[in-house]
This record gives sequence, structure tokens and C-alpha cells, in this order.
Amino acid sequence: LYFIQSNLSIMIGRLLGYLRAKKLATIGFATAAVGGTVVLDNLHDPDASLLQKATSCYRENFAINGTLFSIVAQAKVAEQQPIITNITNNDDIFLKRRNEIMKYGYPTMDNLRQCQDHILAYSNVHKGPLWVCEHLSEYNVNINKNVKRENSKFVPDSNVHPLFRAYNSDYLNSGFDRGHLAAAANHRHTQVAMNETFYLSNICPQTGKGLNRTKWNELEKRARSLSRKHGSAHILTGPLYLPVVIGNEKFIKYQLIGNNNVAVPTHFFKVIVAPSDKGGYILESYVMPNEEIRDDIPISSYSVPKSAIEKGAGFFIFEYIADSQYRTINGHSNPDFLD
Repeated sequence: LYFIQSNLSIMIGRLLGYLRAKKLATIGFATAAVGGTVVLDNLHDPDASLLQKATSCYRENFAINGTLFSIVAQAKVAEQQPIITNITNNDDIFLKRRNEIMKYGYPTMDNLRQCQDHILAYSNVHKGPLWVCEHLSEYNVNINKNVKRENSKFVPDSNVHPLFRAYNSDYLNSGFDRGHLAAAANHRHTQVAMNETFYLSNICPQTGKGLNRTKWNELEKRARSLSRKHGSAHILTGPLYLPVVIGNEKFIKYQLIGNNNVAVPTHFFKVIVAPSDKGGYILESYVMPNEEIRDDIPISSYSVPKSAIEKGAGFFIFEYIADSQYRTINGHSNPDFLD
């Protein structure tokens, strides 16, 4: 049952990316989440059990390749309910913000956590974020003079089970900074939004000199600049654990810090998508090593294809945007762009 439900949610996500990319219009199904389990709700058969509908859709729709796209209709993305920080009593506002942030799809569906202004997936193994998604607009990048960074403190995330939680003591004398993935400076419109970027669920061990305090900060400023220029931007940031070649063999090697074995990523990625003034989207994607970078190296030197990040991370990024919808990719015109 778990296999069917998990694979169903993945297939629906990929299908929706295809449908939106091709702008196909079909009818027949919508999605619902019941007790955190993803199921399909058949609008033409409201009295059938949710479980029967989920398994039936899997067999009938995904097993018959020739009719797959004509059967499944206007499905909204199937969502598990994230672990939610109680920041507002207005569920409508909370759900609206979630939909804004995750407009272009969830890379993964496990261990989700929603804060006021960012959503992340948490890795119990690595004791840190798997990815963090932000939606920047004029509202949340504007500086509220009443919001003070010095009022924000690094704290363990109480929504993470203690067995899998990172603590400040893990970072003590480790030689690494507590590096934000959702940048604190991106969320200066409310004190709550900034405070939540200091949860250790949003933090990874990051080289300080030459990265967190300089080049990575420069990349964060680049994201805010694109948001201001184009009116908004979606940003997906995360750690990578990439292989190294030793002799004729490949290994994935990374350091662990603290009593709780917090993983030190070998690299970090950041993917930025913003609407183009001329139609379509602009895409910029970067990978930086978790080491000191010289000041004279421009951040453009770390531009990589989005597909390379997806391969290394193990999930798709902004899947609901087709490659043909990107007007520019890493500063270059996309020859496959379809206006």
C-alpha cells in the first residue's frame, strides 16, 4: 500500500509537469490529502472509498500508457501535510503562502516543514535540510526597521524528533559556520520570518572564510537582485554530497561534526527562477564547493546546468516549468525557448 501511494504521488507530480509544459487540458480527477496519505479523489464517483480510488487510479491510469494523459484531469499536486510551525491562526493565509512558495513543485514529499516564508524538507540522516524553497517578492525582501538580526538566535528545531535533531553544541569548535540555506536577509519583513531562518533545520555546516561570509553571501545577494528586478523569484537551495575519484574508484566522503553526527556537505547548490519581462522565465543555477573560494573568482564561474544538480541531489527542481519555457539559462539565450 505504501509503495502504491508513494509512487502514485511521484507519478502525479511528473504528469502534472508534463501537462503544464504541454498546456494540455483534461478532466476527471482532483487530489486530496487524508491523514497525511496521498490519495486521488474521483469527482465522478464521490461515494467510493478513497483507498479504492487510489489503487484503482494507479492500475487504470498509470498502467495504460496510451490513455494516460486523456484520463487524468486537472489534478492539483498531491501533497503530504508538512510539519507546520504554528505561526498564524488563519489557515487560508497559511495554505495560500504554501502554494505560492511551492508553485513549481515539490522536489520530495518526506519530512516537510513549513515556516512563515520558506518550506524545507529535512534529512534525518544528515541532521539538516535536504532542500529549502523560498518565494521572494518586493514584500519580503523589503527591510522592516523593526526587524533586528541580533534578536534572532540559532535554536534547535523542536519539530524534529530529538534522535534526528541538530544542536548548537554540534557546531561548537567544529571549524564551520552555521550556514543559512534560506538566507536571513531574504526575510526581513517580520521578526518571525527572520527568526525561523535560524532554526537549525535550515542550517548546514559551511566554510566561513571565503564562502558563507563572502561568495555564498554574494550569491544570496544575486537572488535578491533578480527578485527586485523581475518582481519575484523562486529559489531552491540545498546541500550536495558529491563523489570524489580516488585511484580508479569513486567514493562519497564527507565529515561529521558533533555528538549528533551532523553531516558536512561537500557542495551547496542554489537554483533561481524568475519571470522574464519578455515572457517565459530566466533560470540561474549554481554549485559551490564547501571550501574557501578566492575573492577574484566570479560567482558565474560556478554556474552549472540544472540537470547536473538534479542528478547529484536525486530529485527534480521546479519540475512544473518545462525547459522550453526558459528564455535564458545561466545568462545565455535558450535556443529551445518556445514563446
